[in-house]
Amino acid sequence: MYPREELEGRIKRLRRWMSRRDIDLSLLKCPSNMLYLSGSKEARLLAVPLDDEPFLVARYAFGDEIVREQTPFHVEVIKPHYGVSSKEVYDPKPLDPVAERHGDAKRIAVDFTSEEDNIKYLRKKFRRGKKGAAILDVTPQLVRMRSVKSEYEISLIRESAEIAMGAFEQLEIEVGMTEREIANRLDFNMRELGAEGTSFPTIIAIGSHSFNAHHVVTDRRLSEDDILLMDFGAVYKGYCSDMTRTFYIGKPPSKFIERYEVVLKAQSRALGYIKDGLAIEKPDIEARKVIKEAGLLDHYVHGLGHGIGLDVHEYPSLRVGKPGHLEQNMVVSDEPGVYIRGWGGIRIEDTVVVGKSGGISLTNKISKDPLALRR
Repeated sequence: MYPREELEGRIKRLRRWMSRRDIDLSLLKCPSNMLYLSGSKEARLLAVPLDDEPFLVARYAFGDEIVREQTPFHVEVIKPHYGVSSKEVYDPKPLDPVAERHGDAKRIAVDFTSEEDNIKYLRKKFRRGKKGAAILDVTPQLVRMRSVKSEYEISLIRESAEIAMGAFEQLEIEVGMTEREIANRLDFNMRELGAEGTSFPTIIAIGSHSFNAHHVVTDRRLSEDDILLMDFGAVYKGYCSDMTRTFYIGKPPSKFIERYEVVLKAQSRALGYIKDGLAIEKPDIEARKVIKEAGLLDHYVHGLGHGIGLDVHEYPSLRVGKPGHLEQNMVVSDEPGVYIRGWGGIRIEDTVVVGKSGGISLTNKISKDPLALRR
């Protein structure tokens, strides 16, 4: 369970925003938003009234006991009843107990504005005469809140990174193994070390498959003179990590070493610009300068990185052209790469905390020597 004071601090920040906008009630359905504010993502809905205690709505026998174990807040349970005919069906909706408690809410903020059926039902349940309650989108505010991490959140991301790095260190990679075998063993190691799961489907890309930035594992086998790109991360208490290393099996050709050194230099250059107050696009621009000097800019086909937290891809997106500024204790990825069709790709990535004078890597225990796997 997350510390109650941590959750109450987040609720307090949300309520300050609600008060400034005369919002009576916030309703959250997005699992990561519920987890952020309540400590559980197993409920159907989280209600945060401006002037009353927050509570979750969970379904009987479908998560209600788990939610009670995970959150310090009240859990309202809805229980359907199915008889032997259509006349004996009672199937309450998550919004029903909220309407019973706070049906007089005039302005409601939600994170499910794209769900037409739910919005229609919401307007029906929360009516003021002939007019329904005003519905606003709370998502932009939660994006901003979640982008800057507390020390507690950073400690969980650090532990997630430690688990993933430990899992890699325990991994024995041999020629003849398939992408799928390597991924499965790495995933197993992460779970054995305490991970709840993986941040995303683990990417193991051999040879020319490393051209695909988001490769899906296959039964291709590792051979001598192969590129091996590994992109993985663990989830610990809901928080993600993300890292990539690219290795060469055998004696690498000079072209691989040249390109690898360019990507490594670009990553190192960007790290120094991942600091409080700088433009979000600045680290990517600096990485691009390095790659452009080497004549490889056409092969750098994504942004430098992305926010990391309860979701592995969060705000901000570190890419040229993106507005805004970095803030201390944001957590982002630093992952420049080059991808050349028919040859392969090279990416080097770390999970990084935005600091006052530069980025602080949480994943630098894994060697960046491309020959580190040579036996």
